[in-house]
Amino acid sequence: MIIPLLRGTAISVDFAVVAQLPAKLLGDHRVRYLLVGAGTNVLYFGLFWLGWHVFEGTLPYLLVTALANFTTALAVYPAYRTFVFQSRTSWPRGFAKFYTVYLFGLGCSLVGMPLLIELLGTPVLLAQALVILLVPVASYLLHRFWTFRDASHA
Repeated sequence: MIIPLLRGTAISVDFAVVAQLPAKLLGDHRVRYLLVGAGTNVLYFGLFWLGWHVFEGTLPYLLVTALANFTTALAVYPAYRTFVFQSRTSWPRGFAKFYTVYLFGLGCSLVGMPLLIELLGTPVLLAQALVILLVPVASYLLHRFWTFRDASHA
């Protein structure tokens, strides 16, 4: 189909190619990682926010961070294993490696949050949001080349 733009110009659009685009994008594990990762961060921040408000004054923010981290890992591991990386690694072995990478993110939170909160005076929820922005690239590389590295990704 030809779509006119300005006087004397037009573009040609092949709708068959456009229709195949979503399937092609979802065929790329990096796109799937971004989609699941966005949902993971929303879930994690939501759990942290909920825990911070429910337990404010009773649980330290670092304990709320650890609880949100573990709960999120349990909830999202199946999506990373099957949808993102299409791994055949056994569930227990894969989750152990997956959570080891999650501990990296937790470590970033346990170090970064006190620096932001105690030293710089950043509000707790903002500090957690800032730390969340720093972890995904390293997590992707660790998951891609270690957690879900099996015969299908060798």
